[in-house]
Amino acid sequence: MTEAASSRIVVPASDAARRRSAAKAPGEGPGDRSRLAILWYSVVRGVLATVFGSLGGWRATGRRNVPPKGAALLVANHASYLDVLLLGISVHRPLNFVARSTLFFPPLGWLIHSVGAFPIQREGMGASGMKETLRRLRAGGIVVLFPEGTRCCDGELGPLKPGIAALVARAGVPVLPAGIAGTFDAWPRSQLFPLPGRLRIHFGPPLTPEQIAGMEPQAVTALLGQKIGECISVARDGLRRDRGG
Repeated sequence: MTEAASSRIVVPASDAARRRSAAKAPGEGPGDRSRLAILWYSVVRGVLATVFGSLGGWRATGRRNVPPKGAALLVANHASYLDVLLLGISVHRPLNFVARSTLFFPPLGWLIHSVGAFPIQREGMGASGMKETLRRLRAGGIVVLFPEGTRCCDGELGPLKPGIAALVARAGVPVLPAGIAGTFDAWPRSQLFPLPGRLRIHFGPPLTPEQIAGMEPQAVTALLGQKIGECISVARDGLRRDRGG
């Protein structure tokens, strides 16, 4: 992703933008996914939820903040490969995942594509990634982004890529922050295989386009980092209670 050309974010507030936000999401209507694809997504989600439940348990809070329909950008911290799976089982609507292009090799590429992932270049979203993200948002879907760009090395939220502000401005849809806890302990990037452990995720109130309108790109990036951090704190507090701490 690249920094916005303008020094000020202007969020579309036209009738067309509002119609895009109110469009039906994949899974609630035909959208751009077939019934078979939606069924497959549900099967994978159910299997993963069962596996996670048997390997330590997981819990999601704040799910009432997830828009029941319409387009949204879901932004979260990224500490482990488990983050994607936890997000998928925690949201009842089918999600669209932004994934780096190097993950699209057989058979993994087929599997992640089948559940809604699409590729971007590792160094940034690029024109094709931006186009596909906007296309899926216009179809009424939820697109998942990890604004840090990669998994962290220490379990803490890293700096957000500045290009997220440009994407938020162009999308003109609600931005839903989420915080994940426990996945770094279970499967950090320095570890070959995951270990059983309790996991938590918390969804915060979405930021509306009107709340972001007129903000400088740096301010948008800082605000998203703040909201994700707040969600992480809630998730960690819940995880400590789960562990009896």
